[in-house]
Amino acid sequence: HFEASKDDAQRALELRPNWGRAWSRIGLASAKMGQGKEAIDAYKKAVSFDPSSANVDALASVVRQLNGPNTDLAHAEKENGNTAMRGHEFGAAVACYTVALVLVPPEASASVPEGVAPEDEHALLRSVLFSNRASAFCRLKSWQSARADAQLAVEKKGDFVKARNRLGTALLACGQVEQAYVHFAHALKLETNNSSALKGRQACISILPVWRTLPARRRFRERFGVDLWRPKGTSKVYAISDVHFDHKCNEDWAHRIDDFEFQEDVLIVAGNLCDTRNALMRALTTLKAKFRRVFYVPGNHELWLSPSEASKYPDSLAKLLGIMEMCDELGVDCFPSAVSEDVFVVPLLSWYSADFDDKDPFPDPNANFDHQCRWPLDPETQVWKYMLKLNEAHLQHPYHGTVITFSHFLPSRNLPFSAFGRAAKAMGCEELNDQVKSLRLRNRVHVYGHSSRHFSQYEDGILYVNHYHGTEGGQFERAPLFLVHDGKDIAKRQVEIYSGPTRVSS
Repeated sequence: HFEASKDDAQRALELRPNWGRAWSRIGLASAKMGQGKEAIDAYKKAVSFDPSSANVDALASVVRQLNGPNTDLAHAEKENGNTAMRGHEFGAAVACYTVALVLVPPEASASVPEGVAPEDEHALLRSVLFSNRASAFCRLKSWQSARADAQLAVEKKGDFVKARNRLGTALLACGQVEQAYVHFAHALKLETNNSSALKGRQACISILPVWRTLPARRRFRERFGVDLWRPKGTSKVYAISDVHFDHKCNEDWAHRIDDFEFQEDVLIVAGNLCDTRNALMRALTTLKAKFRRVFYVPGNHELWLSPSEASKYPDSLAKLLGIMEMCDELGVDCFPSAVSEDVFVVPLLSWYSADFDDKDPFPDPNANFDHQCRWPLDPETQVWKYMLKLNEAHLQHPYHGTVITFSHFLPSRNLPFSAFGRAAKAMGCEELNDQVKSLRLRNRVHVYGHSSRHFSQYEDGILYVNHYHGTEGGQFERAPLFLVHDGKDIAKRQVEIYSGPTRVSS
């Protein structure tokens, strides 16, 4: 039957010589009849004309059965693949790189300590082959296959710039712009002037503010309207900023928040919750257990890059995107959403501008604000503009009723803050207030942080609230939250984190 099948496939090829399925059937029949070389040649043709995962896997399987590891032959097939790429024969290149990958000797399974990967003496060759095959898949617009191969290339050799770029390209095409940005930024950390990485990173920076990426669309779809059905009076909104959870007294304070009192309520956290990703995860997990929903924007502290985070985050924008991904995993909100039928919470990203200092509205070259941050944009003149750009799409939604916006940095010089020394240059951004005021509704609240001055007053019809907690706030047993909406109307009062007798620490 295999011989008859092969004859039928050959007759089909007389009518359609570039039909991948017919070549794969010749490959299968030849393999079953023990015609190894003919099987490999047929499957290479199948992959050339139809580089589907089924054909690629079948070619790899046949080569593996008929050939042992051979580094010289692997290099030869790699060169054949490179020649095919130069000739724009991308399917043939996929076939050659597939054969080469099978011929590379397997990774040694030497005894190593638990949790430590064994050293692979052929890691570079393996990474190059996966990367090259990813490039071929990119040219064929087989983005999922390209992403899978590029991911393997990075896993084998994380410092291989081409692998990072090809993974970034594939992720960008798959709508995973946030992840693509991280890999382009990693590539630039390895090779500062790499043109492909620069173009890729800039493409991501340009696309992100539209928030049409897969994670952003899912975030909006799953969370924006989930509480629109919730009737008035069933959910209160509290606010706090600058909790500094990585100070033990504040972590203890967070755990003292009543486990039941706020289960139907919402908490707004206006930045500077902690410094590192691990502490942030603990903090958000703790607060999410106390409240029905937690809304959060990072401050400057969260965007610092500690030495332990350097390998994970190539820059502060990558960390910001990683924080958003973590929020998704924890069920914490970083995008706008209704919290009841007529109350909306809108997070606004922010950074400071030197012209907030109206007495000397110019960057100070001697200032060293947030030197732990690393940005792909000019930190003095571009970061604050980009943060505002990231907010624009969120201000276009059809809000109604009460809207509570919040940011970390101050949106107005009229709000109280310490102007000692050069502090004003790293305090806020006047243009942010334009965004706050752009939502022209009767009932408006804006929560902010950063300044250590408590404040809750109306300015131009908007209630501005800063409920700063501070590094030592947790030393006060019941250090309060600030109620900004009681479920029916705007409120402005402090509420202790638990009632009843004072709790004795165990």
